Amino acid sequence: MSRGDIRRVREANLRLGAALAEVEGRYAALLRAGTSARRWELQAELARAAARLATVASASAPALALGVPRSRRARRRVLAQRGAAWIIARYGRGRG
Repeated sequence: MSRGDIRRVREANLRLGAALAEVEGRYAALLRAGTSARRWELQAELARAAARLATVASASAPALALGVPRSRRARRRVLAQRGAAWIIARYGRGRG
């Protein structure tokens, strides 16, 4: 793998980590929200953050992933995609 490839992989992983941290932060805030108006607002923000995470995760996924992901990063990427899909299904698209 060339230095340019390594740099692109690192940048993709950094973007993925940032998007995942945003989702985790929104979800933590939602768990602690008091009023229903604030909860509704946080649900909408969480859905948007999950959609961004899904976009970043699908864009950074390897093109020829066959079978079960074997590396730690590939497994984390798959888990991030699955988590983002769950959040979107739960809080997004159909509401607000």
